[in-house]
Amino acid sequence: MGRGKQTCQGKQHFSHPHILKPIVNPTETLTCNACEQPNITSNFYGCNTCQYFLHENCLNAPRFLDHPSHSSHHLTLLPVPTYSNRSFTCKACGSAGTGCSFSCACCDFDIHMQCALLPQTVVLPQQHHHELELIFESPYDDEADENTVFVCDTTRTEETASQQTKSKSSNNQEKEEPIKIQETNQKEEDEDEDEEEDGGSMNEVKKMKHFSHSHAVELSEVQETEEIICSGCEDKLCGTAYKCTKRNCEFTLHKSCFELPKKLQHDSHPNHPLTLYPTLPERDSMYFGCNACGEEPKSFVYECLKCNFSLHAKCATSWPETVTREDHQHSLAIQYQWPFSSDEYVNIFCEVCCGLCNDSKWLYYCGECKFGTHLKCATVKKEDGSNLENEEEEEEEEEEEDYENMSDEQKLLMLTIKAQGQQARLNFQTQMAYMNAQTMANMFRHRYY
Repeated sequence: MGRGKQTCQGKQHFSHPHILKPIVNPTETLTCNACEQPNITSNFYGCNTCQYFLHENCLNAPRFLDHPSHSSHHLTLLPVPTYSNRSFTCKACGSAGTGCSFSCACCDFDIHMQCALLPQTVVLPQQHHHELELIFESPYDDEADENTVFVCDTTRTEETASQQTKSKSSNNQEKEEPIKIQETNQKEEDEDEDEEEDGGSMNEVKKMKHFSHSHAVELSEVQETEEIICSGCEDKLCGTAYKCTKRNCEFTLHKSCFELPKKLQHDSHPNHPLTLYPTLPERDSMYFGCNACGEEPKSFVYECLKCNFSLHAKCATSWPETVTREDHQHSLAIQYQWPFSSDEYVNIFCEVCCGLCNDSKWLYYCGECKFGTHLKCATVKKEDGSNLENEEEEEEEEEEEDYENMSDEQKLLMLTIKAQGQQARLNFQTQMAYMNAQTMANMFRHRYY
C-alpha cells in the first residue's frame, strides 16, 4: 500500500540513521514513532524503507528541556525507553509509553513528549467557561490523583492531560477523539483580577506563581534566625520573601529574585538578550562557569546558549558600574573585558587580596593608576584581611566538595587553569627579580666605572 507522495527534501533526526522525507497526502493512516499518535492533522516525515514516521512537530521537538514539573534537573529527549521492559510510565498522564520521552538521568522521572510540551493554559469552550491552568499536582489533598491536570481555580473543574471526549461515528460506534486545546496569550497576572481581589478581605494572602516552581508561593516574613537560603541566588533570607505554600517544600525567593525579568539585555553581552533559567541548562559545548566570576551557577542563571555565555542572576543584576574606595583617589570602573590587548602580556594582581585577576572574568579597575580588584574585593577594606581569609577558606572547602563531584575532564580543566595561574604568578615574580637585578647592576656600573 502506498504511503503517499514524498518530496526530495528531507531532514535528519537523531532517533533514526536515515534521512526522513516529508510525506504529502498519505494514502493510509500512519502512526508517529515518537508520540505513538496517528496523522490526524499534522504533516509527516518518514523513512519508507524502515517504516519509521514522525509528525513534523515531533521531529522539531527540543533535545533538552527544563520543565516546571521537575525543576531540580534537566530532561533529555530519548527515542526509546531505557528500561529493560522497553516501556515507561508517564509522570504526567499516568499511562505507559514505548516511544519518545523526556527523561531525567538522575531520577526515575519520564514523561511523554506530547505531555511535556502541553501549553500552560488552555481554553475548552465546549467543556468549561473559564480558562484552565496546567498544574502538576492534585489541587485537593495529598491522597488524590497526582497526575498532571488542567484545573479551573474558580470552580475546581479538572481535565486530565490525557483525557479524551467520546463521540458517535457514522456506524454508531464510540470512538475516542482528543480534546482540541487552544493556547491563550493571557498574562500570568491579570490586572482586573488584582482589582477584584483588592476589594476582598485585607487579611487574605494573595498566592502567586513563579515559572521556576510548580507550586504557588505567597509573601511571608522570614526571620534571620530561621537561616533560610534563597532558591534563586543562594544568599540567606531575611525580611519579606516569597515562600512555597506546599507543606514540606522549602522553595523560597527574595522578593527581588521573584521579580527578576525573564529576558535581560546586559552590557557585557550586547549582541543577544539573556534568558533566565532556574538551573544551568544542558549545552553541547564545554562550560567554563559564570562569565563574570567564574563560578558555576547552582540556581538562577541568565544564559545565551547560542554563545555559551552565562551569568549568575546575582552577577547580572548586583554589580554597580563604578565603586569608590577609601584607599584610592579615583573611582574603579567595572571591566567586562580585559583592559589590555591580547598581544600585551600583563598581569593584574588584586590590590586587596593580592590574588591574580583572571583575564577572562570581570574586575574593577582604574586605568590611570593601574589599580585593580576582584569583583568581591572591590568593597572590602584592606585591613579586613582576616575576614577575607575566612571567606577564602570557606571557598576552598566548597571547591574541594565541587572537585569531588566533577568528571575527569572537568578536573583536568580545573587543574590546568590553576597551573596556568601559578605559572603566571611565577613568571611575574621572575620578571620582577630580573628587573631588580638589572637595576642593581646599573647602579654598580655607574658607581665603579
